[in-house]
Amino acid sequence: MAYALEDEFGDIIKKARRGLDLSLGQLSNTTQIPDPDLSKMEDYLLKPTADQVSKLADRLDLDADKLLQIAEERWTPAPVPANYDPALEMVTISENVGGWPVHAYLLVCKETHQMAIIDTAAHPQTVIRRANAQAVPVVAILLTHTHGDHANGLPEIQQAFQTPTYIHRNEPKPESATPLQLVGHGDEIQVGLLQVRVLDTPGHTPGGCVFYTRNTVIVGDAIFAGSVGNAPVSYDGLLSSVRQNVLTLPDQTYLFPGHGPATTVGEEKAHNPFF
Repeated sequence: MAYALEDEFGDIIKKARRGLDLSLGQLSNTTQIPDPDLSKMEDYLLKPTADQVSKLADRLDLDADKLLQIAEERWTPAPVPANYDPALEMVTISENVGGWPVHAYLLVCKETHQMAIIDTAAHPQTVIRRANAQAVPVVAILLTHTHGDHANGLPEIQQAFQTPTYIHRNEPKPESATPLQLVGHGDEIQVGLLQVRVLDTPGHTPGGCVFYTRNTVIVGDAIFAGSVGNAPVSYDGLLSSVRQNVLTLPDQTYLFPGHGPATTVGEEKAHNPFF
């Protein structure tokens, strides 16, 4: 059985190395781990020793104990309890894009029976079918960011539900059938009685953001269970924004990412080697 996390040890050290703008040769020189061995570790072909994990964590500014837990596949987050919040329902829609699973979400206000679609998993017909199965009105479409696996198919969803689409004002604009509603940090979007707050998490993309309501955050590719998204825009910016705007929330806040299992703020503070 494959390890349940989105990112394994090799993904984590590669993301940290690239974030710090280090070549394999530079990392090898400072850790005394041969360049070919590092390459194999990043490609899942070689498991590191505990001593190697410690050296890599020190050079890559990662937490060594947390990194070792993931290297030895000793941690995954606890499953989200059913009906964990009496005021809302979270429906996860997983579809393969390019051979890898991606999540879209339906956020339902139980009191008013209104719903938001968050991201598209690039499979609009699946999202439309699952949304229609809820038999409640869609009042908003929210995009955490506009990479193709999260925003492709948006026009079809817009045409199906005729509802506003909200996107961060700094994010590159996707193909859209209707005018986009631009939002920023601290803005609130109403979904029934749920006040959904926008929190900035740039770095993966220029205007990446997360959507926070009650004890639930849909985090896109800002943070995964035990890892973070790639950060071609700003590695430091991504880490600092997640640290400031996500990990300061209460420990029992549930985080629903674009890839991999859901987790909590408390689990990530205890187990994510980037923090």
